[in-house]
Order: sequence, then structure tokens, then C-alpha cells
Amino acid sequence: MTNPAGLPSEQFELLQEQLGYRFRDLPLLRRALVHKSWLNESASTDLDANERLEFLGDAVLGAVVARELYERFPDTSEGWLTVSRSQLVRNLTLARVAASFDLGSYLLMGAGIANEGARSSPRVLSRTLEALFGAVWLDGGDEAARTLILRLLADEFTAIRATEIRRDAKSRLQLRCQAETGSLPQYEIVGQSGPAHDRWFRAQVSIAGQVFGRGEGGSKQIAEMAAAGAALERLSTEEQITTEP
Repeated sequence: MTNPAGLPSEQFELLQEQLGYRFRDLPLLRRALVHKSWLNESASTDLDANERLEFLGDAVLGAVVARELYERFPDTSEGWLTVSRSQLVRNLTLARVAASFDLGSYLLMGAGIANEGARSSPRVLSRTLEALFGAVWLDGGDEAARTLILRLLADEFTAIRATEIRRDAKSRLQLRCQAETGSLPQYEIVGQSGPAHDRWFRAQVSIAGQVFGRGEGGSKQIAEMAAAGAALERLSTEEQITTEP
């Protein structure tokens, strides 16, 4: 027997068991599993791709993660919170979570792209997971979505806690520079690439005109944070900052 999502009923039930959430509105779950490539091969006229649910789920995920970080780590800076949130909601993290319960096997997609390995693509998996978050939010509301997100990301939050730092890299570098040189580190964006909606930035940090670290990231702030971290790693073996050649 086939359910409204086009999957065998036992598979459909298994997915809901793995999510720990049972949908009241099954078409929402169906829509979350429909990759746009499926529409080109399906004779059904009542199917929609999961892109709009992905958009919604991305916003829900960001809000839940931001709130949880804010509440769990009350002594951290805005910069640390920003970097931690980015690590938790990035494609690779979400894809790892999605792969843990084989989400790709439930996805409805065109045979061509599926044969090319799209079911295990980090981009496809992360977007499908976001679509599921959006579907759960519409079906069960804020608390249902929050419960699901925090349960699925529990190990990722544990990893964040295990590597927690009370001051972010930029703050620590600034304090050291002020104490040892009386000056502030200077950050510069030295390059960027990618389309407007998915930019990648390269930054460097200088102390008294000398470059001490470089870093990259999906935002200017993250790239600068990475550069500060690289500078601190370099300085970790030096008793005092020296800018002499």
C-alpha cells in the first residue's frame, strides 16, 4: 500500500518514528520530501516541491538555535554566539544529522539526479531537513519544531559545550594586543567569491601593520573571527607580541 507521500506505508511510518513526531496533516510531510526534480517525472498535478518549506524551516531553525545558544551560554559574546550558530546550522552539520536517519532514502526525486548520488548530497540533505523543520512548525507549532530541532541537534550542542570558550577569538586577541602593544588589531576583507546569496569571504588581521592571521567564512564576521583564531594560534608559542621583522 502506498501513502499520500508516494512511499510504501511502512517506510512512511518509519520516518515519523525516527523523527519522533506524527503529522496530523500528512500532505505537509509529503511536500517536505519532494525534490523539485521529481516534478518533471511525476504525472501528479497536486505535488509541490519542498523549496518553500525549506525557506520557512531555515528561519525556524535559526530562531531555535539562536535562542538555545543564548540561554545555554549566558556569559558568551555576540561574536561567539554568531559563530556557534553558524556551525550548528551550516549545510555540513545538517547533512550529518539527516544522514544519521537516512533521510535521503525517503526523498522523492528524479531518477537522473538520484543516480548521480544526490540522495547523499550535503546540500540536498540539509535542505530537505530544513523543509521537514518547516513542515513540523506548520503542523504542530513552535514547541513541536523546537523539540524536534533540539533533539536532532543534541550531539551538536554537546560538542559546542565541550569546546566552549568564554571569550571569542576577536575579544581575546584584542585584550592581548591592548595589554602588550597598546594598539588594536586591524581587520581587512581581502577577497570574496560566490553568488550574492551565498558569498564567501577572506579576511586578514594585522598588528602594528604586520599580518598575523588569515581566515575564511560565509560572512565577514566569521572570516574575521577565523583570522583572529589563526593569529592567536601563531601567538600561542610567543611570550610577547613582536612585530619586528
